[in-house]
Amino acid sequence: MTNTHDSNLSKQSTIYSYTLIKRIYHSLYKIVLYYLVLALLVFSQFEASDWLPLLVSYPLVLIFQTLLIRAYFHFTIGMAMRGWSYRWGIFWSGFLPEGNASVRLVTKVQLHLFAIGLALILILYPWIPQNWLIYLMIFHCWMVFPRLWMMFRFYPYRKSGLVKISSQETSCYLQ
Repeated sequence: MTNTHDSNLSKQSTIYSYTLIKRIYHSLYKIVLYYLVLALLVFSQFEASDWLPLLVSYPLVLIFQTLLIRAYFHFTIGMAMRGWSYRWGIFWSGFLPEGNASVRLVTKVQLHLFAIGLALILILYPWIPQNWLIYLMIFHCWMVFPRLWMMFRFYPYRKSGLVKISSQETSCYLQ
């Protein structure tokens, strides 16, 4: 009698029934455009004496963003970053969800990252030279704007949507 009950239960239950709603490919066209925008921004502000701020700004922004995301999880959610790991990518570098994460959570993390990062850079205004300030802002915005654009595209699905980030695409699924 229990075998019939167990087999009937397994036929009726499903696990992971996600539906792909929207997929944003990280195409070569978008990658070239992404780096071209960076090159135009950097070299429009570049002077021969600016090598040090240019070379150091990107790693500094990565470090600050990493610390901000860790602090966000620690102070708002109050838990360890289970399911998130540090990964490298074209549009997504830093702490990212390893599998699926809610659209709402990823959007909140990215919006907080953008706002707090920009505020910290602007707070440094009186103490750092203008060229450092410009490069920090360029790299910070260059890294966060594509993420915010993708999350804005997934915004209608924020209540029950899940985001999956890979090196080739960013996808949104509904449960």
